[in-house]
Amino acid sequence: MAYVLTEALQAMKRSKLTALATVGSLTVFMFLLGLFLALQANLSAVAEGIRQRVQIEAFLADGVGPQEARELAEKITALQPVASVAYVDKDSALAVFREHFGGEALQALDRNPLPASLKIELGREHRTFQGVEETAHRIGEYAGVIEVEYGRRWLSRLDALLSAVRLATLAVSVILAACTVLLVATTIRLAFHARRQAVEIMHLVGADRRLITAPFLIEGALYGLTGGILGVVLLGAMFLGVSRFLAGLRFIPPSLMLGLVILAMLLGGLGSLLSLRRTGWR
Repeated sequence: MAYVLTEALQAMKRSKLTALATVGSLTVFMFLLGLFLALQANLSAVAEGIRQRVQIEAFLADGVGPQEARELAEKITALQPVASVAYVDKDSALAVFREHFGGEALQALDRNPLPASLKIELGREHRTFQGVEETAHRIGEYAGVIEVEYGRRWLSRLDALLSAVRLATLAVSVILAACTVLLVATTIRLAFHARRQAVEIMHLVGADRRLITAPFLIEGALYGLTGGILGVVLLGAMFLGVSRFLAGLRFIPPSLMLGLVILAMLLGGLGSLLSLRRTGWR
């Protein structure tokens, strides 16, 4: 193992410009991948914060009295997605309206036009567009409920945005992974051809095929490992700089950072393996 590692390091040292270009490119690839993952993590955190405030408001007909409203609230509470139900009578609704729009609001009217309502909160796992929409539809079918409001438009846009970001992150991940494998494969193929004479001599004197190819595999993995580490470091430096101006940003967790480095190393090794297969040595 010491021989294999030494050979891989010496090969990288002999081709400094190629090694620097490869490592630099892999650093950019891993930085971009980490950047998309951080973007998705922060958007998911924002979306989760918004979902925590999602409520369904069921407006009641004027003929529904307090007792009937409480009975209706008990029925709604029994629904599986529902976490809590609060009854808001007409006077409370008017007080809230005046607090937001001023004491002069509705002064010209001789009666309170605002309906009583039930404010329904769902369990955290049900606060998706589909979960809220299905529950709102079921609540709207109860007698005495004249309208159900739950911010359908912006909630659907929020879920669509998150789906688009996840899809974009997946697409970028696949593209960057393919670029990493192809780059390392090209670099290792060039290195193999540059050392073809030494490889042939080792083969003629009886060197094992695994001993001949192992340094190339380790070299590719080292390219990936170095690029992965530098990419994560660069991403962390950018995060520290940006977080001074944007409070509340979330960095990718340590487990994901380690995962990026390991992924880069595995992709580097895969690129080496594919390159050696094309040369007929694997």
